[in-house]
Amino acid sequence: MQTTPWTQEEFEAALRARMRRYHIHHPYHQMMANGELNPEQIRGWVANRFYYQVTIPRKDAALMANCPDRETRRLWIQRIVDHDGSPDDEGGIEAWVRLGEACGLKREELWSMEHVLPGVRFAVDAYYHFVRGAEWHEGVCSSLTELFAPTIHKQRLVNWPSDYPWIESSGLDYFRNRVKQASRDVEHGLAVTLDWFNTVERQQRALEILQLKLDILWTMLDAMYMAYVLDMPPYFNEEEIA
Repeated sequence: MQTTPWTQEEFEAALRARMRRYHIHHPYHQMMANGELNPEQIRGWVANRFYYQVTIPRKDAALMANCPDRETRRLWIQRIVDHDGSPDDEGGIEAWVRLGEACGLKREELWSMEHVLPGVRFAVDAYYHFVRGAEWHEGVCSSLTELFAPTIHKQRLVNWPSDYPWIESSGLDYFRNRVKQASRDVEHGLAVTLDWFNTVERQQRALEILQLKLDILWTMLDAMYMAYVLDMPPYFNEEEIA
């Protein structure tokens, strides 16, 4: 049991060690990485993750509303621009829409959220409400699953063109953009976390927060696995019950 605060190097190592619980290890994602998902399963993932994508800038705006530190806000606002876009950049949400179109989904389908599973909606909403009500340093800490994100984006850029050749290459722009953006975001978020969480209690709290975010991402894939792999979407047995 930890009795004295870790050094920043030790603390960072403890945070990075949580990659073993990142959703890259979930069976759904392993199937994706191995080229084993069919078009319906890919489209299901894209449609459900879209709900996460459109929630991220709202989450970041809520964090900024809680943050009294001007310098942090000046840096953090770039995350909102990255997703919502600007006159010079379409933004990540639009790039994800193009990914959906490249997979065979219509733009209207994505924006309607008609394919979003209840489990995914609950998980994503839980993340938003956590950050909205959290002390802002804790909100920053919850973003640190981005420590592991560049690996997952690079994997898709390497594997998808050969494993899923029916997806147009231009649809992968979101992953190309996020490799650089996520690395930049991690640098800032990690610096804030290492500086603020400097006691035993705070460092343990940081690990709890990171685990919460890992749980949220894992739970999203649980819902998708049930619906698209096991063919057991919500209320699949409604007729039997009736």
